Amino acid sequence: MRKLSFALAAATLALACAMTAGVAQAKPIIVRDTVTSSGSETGLTDDCRPGLTGTINGTDVFSYQSVESDHSFHIHGTIRDVGRIDWSDGSYTLINSVDHFSFNAAKGQHQTFAETHVDTGDFYSSDGVFELRVTFHEVEHFTVGADGAVRVQFERGHFHFSGAC
Repeated sequence: MRKLSFALAAATLALACAMTAGVAQAKPIIVRDTVTSSGSETGLTDDCRPGLTGTINGTDVFSYQSVESDHSFHIHGTIRDVGRIDWSDGSYTLINSVDHFSFNAAKGQHQTFAETHVDTGDFYSSDGVFELRVTFHEVEHFTVGADGAVRVQFERGHFHFSGAC
C-alpha cells in the first residue's frame, strides 16, 4: 500500500508540470473525490514468528481535493487502509494505516510535497487474546526549488511496541 503513496507523489508531480505548461483558465478548477478498493495477498511472513504464513484482506480509501488555478496547483488528502491478516497457526493481526499528504506547485517557484504516515498492527492469539501492538510513524518532506534542485527531509521513522515479540 506504500507503493500507492509514492505512485501518487509521482502522478501529482507530473500533473503539476503539465499544469504549468497548460492553457490559463479564468476560475480555479476544484476536484474532490474518494476512491475505495479492496484486495488480498497470500504468502505473508511474520518477523516475530518464523515459519508462519498469512493472508491479508483489506480495504483502502483514497480521498482528496485538488485546486488548479492559472498559476498554481494544490492537492491534499488522506489514504486510509484497514485489514486483517490471518496466520497459519490461527492467530490474526488487525491492521490500520493512515497517510496524510499535501502537494503545492506554483509557476516559476518551488514545489513541495509532504506526507505523514502511521501504521498499527494489533496481534491476537488464535483464541482472541491480545498479545502485541506495533506502531510505526514516519514523516517525509520533498521540495523542488525553482532551479530544479531537490531537497528531501525524512523525519526518521520509528517503531513502538507494546507487548513482547
